[in-house]
Amino acid sequence: MTNPTHRFSAYMAVTALVIAVAVFIEPGALPIAATLLALEIAMYFHLWLSIGAVNKLEVEASIDAFTDREPVVVRIRLVNRGLYPVLLAEYSLGYEPILRLEKGCKAGILTVPSRGVAELVFVFGARVGMHRIDGLTLVVRDFLGLFKSQPLVVWKGSSFKVIPSTEATVLKRLYLYTRSSGLVRSRRPGEGIEFYDVRDYRPGDELRRVVWRIYATRQKLAVWEAERESYQAIVYVINSSRDMWIGAPKATPVEHSARVIASIARYAASRGYLQTAAVVNEYGTRVFGGPVFGRQGLTRVLEALANASLCTLCTEEDQVNWSAALASILPVLPRERAFIFIFTKTTPNTERLLDLVTKLSSLGHRVYVVAPITVTYDISHGLPQKFIDVYRARQLEVAAEELRGIELLRKAGVRVIAVSPQLVAQRIVQALELISA
Repeated sequence: MTNPTHRFSAYMAVTALVIAVAVFIEPGALPIAATLLALEIAMYFHLWLSIGAVNKLEVEASIDAFTDREPVVVRIRLVNRGLYPVLLAEYSLGYEPILRLEKGCKAGILTVPSRGVAELVFVFGARVGMHRIDGLTLVVRDFLGLFKSQPLVVWKGSSFKVIPSTEATVLKRLYLYTRSSGLVRSRRPGEGIEFYDVRDYRPGDELRRVVWRIYATRQKLAVWEAERESYQAIVYVINSSRDMWIGAPKATPVEHSARVIASIARYAASRGYLQTAAVVNEYGTRVFGGPVFGRQGLTRVLEALANASLCTLCTEEDQVNWSAALASILPVLPRERAFIFIFTKTTPNTERLLDLVTKLSSLGHRVYVVAPITVTYDISHGLPQKFIDVYRARQLEVAAEELRGIELLRKAGVRVIAVSPQLVAQRIVQALELISA
């Protein structure tokens, strides 16, 4: 449980020298030698008691995580109910490399008094998806630095989820666009909330739809008829592999895609569309049920986006298995035509992506590949002037590679949405409403 440090060797050498002087040269140095030995034993005994106190600590941890606009706050309270304090301990917090610690220190020194509490607070910048705090470890030391304990895990960590926030400007733009263009009008009678026409009463019509003004003037029952809502089933497939997490914080392709999907899903929920989502990465595919209406569909989509995670154990050789993704998605697809939007980079697995789109299209579904070209606004922060040109050249290289993949898919007949980030949501809604009407 305890290990001597490099100071222990020097301390023992000094102690041995004092003992040698006391034995062979000056007997008066013997009390000093005894004091040095007693101090060493006292430090070891103190460390042993401190380790026992650490093992009995009660840990109360909480993680406050909501949307990507609010910081993630991690609070860890170490409660010591014993009589012996933890006077000197080094703590270390582990977390995923994509998380950024904004307040607090990843490692430091703490003291837990007897029958007291020590609280550590860490504030991280929120990022969309599911992330993990690996845990808190303590290393106990004595005052002289002669001994230290092995790392003691006092908290094993926990995962938390961050849902993407909807962008108010995007939603406002969507409503204004569809309202001015009339895309949401089906111009056919059916279920809906917009007025379509007045017709004669039929057995089974609801009384609340009777137009009593006509009955009062003509003594004839008539009911108002609604205009059928134009909607389809929508399936969002988001790729959360390692390539999608590369970029500026909060502006990576996966985070940009998540915010776009959240905004579209909120709009589609108000229009009564059926919705669901699936998350694909190197781990596999997670599908969150079949398409459902309204608020329930929005909740299902947000839940899926909150489960997008980075594969920390994967290597560059690991790729997304689109064939397995197809097998997981097929059972939840409706028999009728559905809109499937695949948010992913088109490289390096262009051929597998093309095969997936071809198979889904052959089943009668309308498939779109949405390529988030986020490098167009990925700017360099804090780089010296001499590195800016190199950075820009690298960004142009990444953008050119992505555009080549987009061109290959379009030549193969795949519908690809690759526009500026501000217009992605509008293009998707345009595709939905034009085909649904």
